[in-house]
Amino acid sequence: MATTSQPDRSKPAHSAIGARRAYTLALLCLLGLLLPLLSHLLAGVAGTLAWLIDLASHWQWLFLLGLVVFTGLACWRDMRWAVLLLALPLPWLTASAPAPAGDQQALAFAVASANVHLDSRNTEALAAWLAQEKPDVVVLLEVSPAYAQGLRALRDYPFQHIVAQDSPFGIAVLSRHPLLQIEVIEDAQGIAHIEAQLQWHGQPIGIIALHPMPPLSPQYHSVRNAKLAALAKRAAASARPTVLAGDLNATPWSSAFSGLAQLGLRRASGLAATWPAALQGVLGLPIDHVLVTQHWAVVARQVGPQLGSDHLPVLVRLVPALEK
Repeated sequence: MATTSQPDRSKPAHSAIGARRAYTLALLCLLGLLLPLLSHLLAGVAGTLAWLIDLASHWQWLFLLGLVVFTGLACWRDMRWAVLLLALPLPWLTASAPAPAGDQQALAFAVASANVHLDSRNTEALAAWLAQEKPDVVVLLEVSPAYAQGLRALRDYPFQHIVAQDSPFGIAVLSRHPLLQIEVIEDAQGIAHIEAQLQWHGQPIGIIALHPMPPLSPQYHSVRNAKLAALAKRAAASARPTVLAGDLNATPWSSAFSGLAQLGLRRASGLAATWPAALQGVLGLPIDHVLVTQHWAVVARQVGPQLGSDHLPVLVRLVPALEK
């Protein structure tokens, strides 16, 4: 007896389910790209909700990729979904305010910052990078006593203040110029940051090296934000050109950056990811920063190579801002 094949009615159903999933995921990615706006609205608000929204707001590059992929899949069924692609500029629009660009011909003051990882022992990769880029001052985080021994051999950086620890909060400032008025200030959590001053071509420059506690809880989230705001006010009150550098455990979309520009600190480093280093600056988090007072303009910014850490370093070149 002859049999007739039945049409496969499951394919349209499967296709519809796949399309609905693409629509849903595209909308969720759009929501993720809008989270920094909500996080900034909740800046200064303590509690679990503000903390969770701020944590989610960090992943802007992942949300951006997801929006492109899932909107593309949605457009396969309905081109009207292409309107979501209008949101592609959001990561640049919602990031904290950058410092202005400066005169490329002016003499630059170069600042580097690197989280070298607590378990690192070998400073050769760092030494090679510093020899190539020749920053004037270097801020290092997670400096262990073993790593500090190698730092003391860096002859191009004879002026050093190192607070080495067998914890993630060892910190150091290395400089080509004499370091003056050095203060090591511990917060209520026992975490130290360094404040110092140096002379650069006769101009006193303030240096702040910072590595706050990661926002592992709503309390740590609030403490980090308050600490950044307090240091911004202090830098502005000093009236001298100041640079704050370090692993801030916050991205430029975080509420930690809310109001910093108004308080006197702008972002000199870029938006490229610095953690985890294994991703080579793709889809990760830009949490290593250089922030500057209004006295500075930026002529170059970059993410450096792997130095044997889970973070990539950052380097910025600054020039005095033109007076308005």
